[in-house]
Amino acid sequence: MAVKALFALYPLLQGDYRAVEKALLALEESGASYRVFPTHSEVSGKEEEVFLTLQRAFQKAAEEGALVMWALLTNACEAGDPFRKEERLRRFPPGEIARKALEGLKAKSVLDIGTGTGVFAEAFAALGLFVVGLDPRADRLEVARAKVKGARFVEGRAEALPFPDGSFDLAFFGLALHHLDPVPALREASRVARRVAVLEWPYREEEVGPPLGRRFSLEALEGLFREALGSPPRFLVAEGYVLALWDKG
Repeated sequence: MAVKALFALYPLLQGDYRAVEKALLALEESGASYRVFPTHSEVSGKEEEVFLTLQRAFQKAAEEGALVMWALLTNACEAGDPFRKEERLRRFPPGEIARKALEGLKAKSVLDIGTGTGVFAEAFAALGLFVVGLDPRADRLEVARAKVKGARFVEGRAEALPFPDGSFDLAFFGLALHHLDPVPALREASRVARRVAVLEWPYREEEVGPPLGRRFSLEALEGLFREALGSPPRFLVAEGYVLALWDKG
């Protein structure tokens, strides 16, 4: 299996950069595919190759004294990306849903909240919009940046968006609201955007997707919008999904 590792080394003696230099030299000599960023490095390849490369980098750096390595492994950039499985894309066609979310709205910018690996961000960008994808997971954002060149991606929480008021025309939750604290997330979305769109699973038991207890009925969604934003959304109901749209008055 091919994997990617994001990692950083922290020498325990402040300012001792020789350890980092030795680790980078070990990367170069390993022959593995790697990239170096200001805050971290990444290496990708077969599982064993990546593990041995990390081990060599750590051992070389440790010759200069004690240090700590932070590492995050992911295989989401491969065909196993759960957000890009063929059956999921058929059920939630990104282009179709993006167009429905924008219907009747003169929009130039979109915030994709809970972007994951950027499936819906990619769809909005394909329509010529300025798109920012937000997610709390750095590993998913790394994949999104690699796959979607037409959007920007930011690490952050939906309940405390790092953007000024009125930054976007549309704030979009793509199968994300049921993972969040919904009332503060909706309030934050309405603070930064003129329209809030929520894509969710239909309220029924299914073999795929979240259990019924994690899904919203239309009544529950309407109640959340009323509590958070003061008025109900309008609903577009398809066979495989529900799309709730709310516009500022």
